[in-house]
Parts: sequence; structure tokens; C-alpha cells
Amino acid sequence: RGLTALARRAEIDGDLATFCARGVDLSRRRAPGSCLVCRSPGHERPEVQNGLCISCNHLRRVRHQSVEAYVEGDERYPPALARPSLGRCPARTCHRLAAHLNGLCDAHYQLWRTSGFPDLDAFVRAGTPRHGDLTGRVIMTGLPAPAITEVLYGVQICLDAGRKLRPPALRAVVLHLRQAGAYRLADLDPSTLGDGPRRFLELVTRELRLLGSDANTEYAKDVWDLRIWGHCGRLSFVGGELLHKSGGATARPIMQSWLKEATKAWAADALTTRHPASARRMVAASGSWSEHLARRSDHGEHPEAIGRKDLEGFLAWLGRLEKSGRISADARVRIVRSIAELLRDARALGLTAPGAAMAGLPEEVAVRRGDVPRANQHDSEETGRALPEAVMAQLLDDEALALLESLSGPDVRAAIELQAGVGRRTGELCSLAYGCLAYDEHLDEDGERRHSPVLVHDMAKVLRRDFRLPIHEREVALILAQQARVRARFPHTPPEKLMLFPRPTKNPNGTTAIAPTQLQRAVKAWALALPRLDGPESGSGRSTPFPRALVVPYAFRHSFAQRHADAGTPVDTLKELMGHRIIRTTLCYFRVTTVRKRAAQDALGPLQLDATARRVRPGIAGLGESEALRDAVGQVAVPFGVCTEPTNVSAEGSSCPFRHRCFGCEYFRTDPSFQPELTDYLVQLLADRERLAGSSALTDWARRDAAPAEEEIDAVRRLVRANDEALTSLGDAERRDVEDAIATLRNERARLAMSFPVELRGLVHQRRPQLFPTIERSRLKEATHG
Repeated sequence: RGLTALARRAEIDGDLATFCARGVDLSRRRAPGSCLVCRSPGHERPEVQNGLCISCNHLRRVRHQSVEAYVEGDERYPPALARPSLGRCPARTCHRLAAHLNGLCDAHYQLWRTSGFPDLDAFVRAGTPRHGDLTGRVIMTGLPAPAITEVLYGVQICLDAGRKLRPPALRAVVLHLRQAGAYRLADLDPSTLGDGPRRFLELVTRELRLLGSDANTEYAKDVWDLRIWGHCGRLSFVGGELLHKSGGATARPIMQSWLKEATKAWAADALTTRHPASARRMVAASGSWSEHLARRSDHGEHPEAIGRKDLEGFLAWLGRLEKSGRISADARVRIVRSIAELLRDARALGLTAPGAAMAGLPEEVAVRRGDVPRANQHDSEETGRALPEAVMAQLLDDEALALLESLSGPDVRAAIELQAGVGRRTGELCSLAYGCLAYDEHLDEDGERRHSPVLVHDMAKVLRRDFRLPIHEREVALILAQQARVRARFPHTPPEKLMLFPRPTKNPNGTTAIAPTQLQRAVKAWALALPRLDGPESGSGRSTPFPRALVVPYAFRHSFAQRHADAGTPVDTLKELMGHRIIRTTLCYFRVTTVRKRAAQDALGPLQLDATARRVRPGIAGLGESEALRDAVGQVAVPFGVCTEPTNVSAEGSSCPFRHRCFGCEYFRTDPSFQPELTDYLVQLLADRERLAGSSALTDWARRDAAPAEEEIDAVRRLVRANDEALTSLGDAERRDVEDAIATLRNERARLAMSFPVELRGLVHQRRPQLFPTIERSRLKEATHG
């Protein structure tokens, strides 16, 4: 309130420095809580009623005077005289002026009276603090020194974390300490306190435990605080405890001491380098195995008595659980794999050595490769985790976004809209800095300098800093609007310290980003609150409800990849946009279904050309089932098309009898989906011809052998021209279908890591004849079949 008053006064005066230098006139202001009469040195008494102390107010009432007449005097009585001070209240925790003749202040006198007038000396020694004129203060006089230190440390924690700590909550904790006679905060029972004091007490006790703990001391406990290893949440080995702070999943208790110690050793080793989710999965798997081992007569307490039969019984028990529906097929696979990893790593960590936790465990107790059930394969008709276009259109509709904003606020809405456009990982999106928008300068085709917007962010998962992702104007508008909101909320924080999506609570300066779990919870609540969410239309023209559980922030990243793949973005470019280390990871983010591939075959089959640029199937509107099947088994991929030569097809492309002269071979086929490769190859052929024609470093015969043949250039030019004519001759609807088919087939080829004779990525060249074709063919088969 004082700062607000200063600010308002500064606006009136126009100069804050002058106002501060002048100060406030205190000559006409009395000390707060002092009697209007008894306020001189040696005569201080506290105000109780009507601005007067108890004695003055009583005398005024007896005289039937007003307050002004009593203080200033009237025709009957002179001005009032100050009375001698009664000193300070003798209560141990009180520093107020005494108001009553027994020496107590008015607050303690009322407490003494309501308590039944107990022994005054005992009451004074108890020193129970009282509220009143000490608003905003917490009196800790009389508490043990360790308790005072811990309370002050808790205040510091709340200030550092941006938590709101109200004086009534702190006073309740101090009063509870005083009444219980506790020496430390850990000695208190928080269940008897209200929500505010209880949360403060739990926070301080957790932080105090963390101060005195390390990995060695935590290892001996059955419930670990994962902050010791730099993570959040807890990890329980005895069940009944929350595995993570946001969920309610519990772990089965690990009842065998040797198995619990082995799991602890594995978890302690894994938490130093791996995510805590892996440790939680291992604890859950060990709990399942422990539950099965407890059925033995010895309850599984002796590892040397456990054999292969016990492990086989456990695997069979998991199969029965899956059949009964108690666990899913994926959960069964995870449990078996985790137990296999535990047994394998336990031997590597020396846990089976004499004297160790698993000493005496037979070598035969190991999960073999055949013991692991096969993981469920995704149906080829599924589109993976990417959201269909129809679902994306519903989610990004104005009404749906308005519902999201009403539920979680404008920051979450802006985050989801931005995620749909840029496809970042959830953690990367939440940790965007306030100044994440930048511009790259480049020269366009006209030679003019232009500035293109980029999103600057870090990719902690792949250890890349300041990655610059090109974005569109829609994303630029979203970022600018969000920056304006953040700046209005935190006008005094330096921009370089602000976050683009600040945490709504415990964040007074806007320097802490929103947690990914909070964004996930907001999206989940939003998806459940949507009145309707329909999936794409089926062949009958009807749409079915879309599973709302699939609407998660990470699904927008898969949709981003699928959208780029459908647009024909090269897979190596998409790999860079996604921030992946290898292309194989990128290929998992988009899919081409069997229905789409079959439709693409049907659309491009009639447009297939041979090496002379003539239609292979003139007059056919679409492929029949038998023709599509014949194409699938009767051809093999080659550069710029496919080969139908029987010998080469049966040898999977490794036995071309014509030395791979595809553009002059009657078995060669191509279609408009290979047009980018054909065009690039034609440009390179022309560039090679011009470069070699002017080279003086080669003799004439060497130049003739190295230069591309004119017949090859003419053949490629005819194919390019024929593909263009085939596309331009189509109607608008047919052309759109063909373009969609081209995008589908190019996506499918991008998913191939290798295809004979070269990778189907970017610009490729025809192979030169090999001097030792048999040796080369053997090497190729080994590389292809692994």
C-alpha cells in the first residue's frame, strides 16, 4: 500500500525524486496505538477505545464529556493530564505497552480473563502470543533456536520459489510449535493444521530432509526422494506410495529383501544417467515378479533356491493375466523386458557375487530371447500418432480454441496453437524464451535482401543450442501477441530473463516456464470438454468419434511431420526440421497406409511410361486388383523408375543383364512421381556436358567416354516432357488426385533406408559397370539382407 501511495503521489507531483526527498510531514501525526493524552515520555499508555487509554476513557465517560472536550478542556473541567506509564506487558512474547493495572496489555488481559483468571505469574511465563495491533508480524520469542532457524529457512524457500506465504499461516505454524513444545519442525504433526500451514510445514520438512541427504543415505530408505539425483517425485520400493507427484499409480511392494536390494542397486545406477521413468518401470516389473515369487513355500526369500522353472512359471502367469484382461499385451512385454534387463545388469554389476544381494542365484535364471513375447505391430491402416486433418481442423476451430482459453487461459491456447504450427517437443515448447523470435537475412531471386522469421530454441534432447526453425507469419503473430501479454504481466523483469510461457503460480517475476505436465493436463481436460470430436470420414461417408485420449501435445509434433511428409518435403530436410540425429527416427513420425498406396497405384498406373516416353497402358482409367498385384511382384526399384526385366526382378535388382542402361531399356518404367529426380538428372547431364566440353585436362577419347551421350540426354528430355504433358492433359479434379498420389508414393520411398542400386533420396546417378560383378553382387546382398 505504501508503494502504491508513493506511485500515486508521484503521478500528482510529477517528480518521484522530489517527493522522496521532501518526505512525509509527521508533525500532525500521533504514534499509532497511543493514547491522545498519555503519550509524552514516561507517560505512554496504549489506545484502547475512542483514542484514549482505559483510565482516560473511563474518566471521560464519568464526566459525560466528548473526546475533544476531555482532551482540550471545557467550561467545567481543565485539559486532561497525562498519567504515568504502566510499562511493557510482561508476557514473554509481547512487546506492547501495558494497558491494565496488573501490567498486561489489553490483548493478554482479555486472554487472561477468558481463561478464567489463572495464576498471573504462570500466565506470564507461558507467554502465549496475541494478535491485534501487530498485524503482519510473527512473534517467535521463546521458541527453541533450531525451530526459529527452520522457520526462517522456510520463509527463504518460499521467497526463492515465488510461493505466497501469508502471515496467518506462519503464525499458525509458530503457535503449533509453541503449544506442542516441539524442538524442530519435523516433530510436529501437520494433520491438525489447516491447508496453508500444513503445506508450509510439509515444504520445509521436505527441504530440510533434502539438505541432510545424499545418494548413500537415501539408498537405505524404502521411499526415495528423486531430487537427490536431480529429478522430481518419489520412488517407492514397498508400494502404497505415489510413483510421481502428478499421478495416482502405485507400485506393487517388493517383498523379498534380495530382490529389493537388487532393484535398488539397479535404480541407483540408472538414475545417474537415465530418466526416472525407466526406474519406475523396473520397480513395477520387480513388484510383479515379487508377487509371483511370494507364492512359493519359502516366499522366495532364498535366491539360491530359485530355478528356471520359477521364471517360466512367472512368464506363464503374465500370459494368464493378459488373457484375463488384468494387464495389456504391451504391459506384459514391458515387464518381461525389464526383468531380462534386471537379471542381465545385475550380473554385470556384481550383484550375484558371494556376499552380494543376489548371491547364489543360478545362471539358468535368465530371460532368453524366445521368452520375450512379440510386441504388438501397428496396423498398416493406422496413421500413427499424427492427428488426422479433420481432427486438426476441429481442434483449431475458433470455438474449440475459445473453450481451451476459458478452461486454461490465453497462455495455454497460444502454446497449443504454436505447437500445431512448429511441431516442437513439449519440453522445448514450454521452455521457449521471451526473445525466441528472430529474423534471418537472405537474398531472394531478384537479388533483394529479405528477412525471414525463425524460431530460436534449444533442443536439450539432442544437445543442440540456438536451433533456428523457419516459421510462417501465422506463428509470428502468435509469438508477438504472447510477448505483449507476458510483458504486460511482468513489466519490470528484464526481457532476457522472461519466458514466453511463464508458469501461472509461484512465479512472481515470470522467469520460470510452464511445466510440460501442466500443459498435458490442460490439453487432456480440453479434449474431454469438447462437445464433439469426429474422426475422418470412412468409405461410407460417415464419421466415427475420434478417441479423445489421443489428443496430447506430442500428437501435434507427429501431425507436423505428417503434414510436411504429405507436402513432399525430403526426408533429410524433415530430419533437420524435427531435430533428429538419424533418418530412421524421422521415418517413425509419419506413415503411408495401404489404402493410400493402393489409391496412388490406381492413379499413377495409367500414366506409366517406358523408356521411349510412350504410355505402357494407354486407355486404361485405373488398375485392377490383378494388375496392381502384378506390379507389386513383377518389378524392382531402380533409379528414376522401376525395372520389369525378369532376371533382374528375381535377383532383387542385382542382376541387370544390360549394365543398368535404364533409359535405353525396354523393361524400364517411370511415371510423374519420379519427375523431380528426372529433372535434376537432366540438369546435371547438361552441366556435365558443358563442363567436359571445355576441359583441356582430358584427351579426346577420355573426354568422349566421360561425357554423357546425346542419346541419353534426349531420352531423359523426352521422359520429362512426356510427364509434363500427361499432367497438363488432366482435368482439375484428376490432377489433384494424381498430385496426392505422387506425394503418397514419394513419402513411401522416403521411408526406405536403402533400395537397389542406390538410396532413393535426392539426386542419384546410374551405376557404372563393375569389373567384378560377382563380388559386387555378393557384397550388395550382404548389405541388403544384413
